[in-house]
Amino acid sequence: QRACFGYNVPMSTASQLDVVAKVPELPDFTRGIPILFEDEGQEDLGESELHMLASHILFWGVKAHLARRPELRRHEAYLNLNLYYRAKEPFSKEHWAYVSPDTMVAVPFRKTRARLKSYRIGKTGPAPVLTVEVLSERSFQEQDLTEKPKIYAAMGVTEYILVDPEGQFLPQELLMMSLQRNRTWTSTS
Repeated sequence: QRACFGYNVPMSTASQLDVVAKVPELPDFTRGIPILFEDEGQEDLGESELHMLASHILFWGVKAHLARRPELRRHEAYLNLNLYYRAKEPFSKEHWAYVSPDTMVAVPFRKTRARLKSYRIGKTGPAPVLTVEVLSERSFQEQDLTEKPKIYAAMGVTEYILVDPEGQFLPQELLMMSLQRNRTWTSTS
């Protein structure tokens, strides 16, 4: 016999893939704990495993590329970091707004800590030179195809890459764009 989910199951049965064990009921540990719905209204829009894998592969690929190029030694790659920029409200009140590119490359004023929690244009360094967005249902809701290109253009980000690993939002899986002098994007892919 062998233990399987807390139950003793004959060895021959436990080794089969179609074993369905009764999972014990979980204790009620929620009494007295605040109830939080962090992404309320977006319960079905969590990032897929494919989105996370694509984001990490791109990030580590960019990091490896930068490491091999001595002329880019001041460039740093960041993964899913809040990118703060100053925005003016209609009545000239300034505030910090932010976006969170899946990957970005910037040249900070000085070397940043590994525990950097956010990047602020003008404080941490200038605008990124590259932003990358991996498209998904959630990122579509976050306006990666509509508002973010305008924001990145206004910031002066010079390269913008969109990756569509599932082929749902773009005619191709990879779209690379460069910023033009008139702050519009042109495709380079």
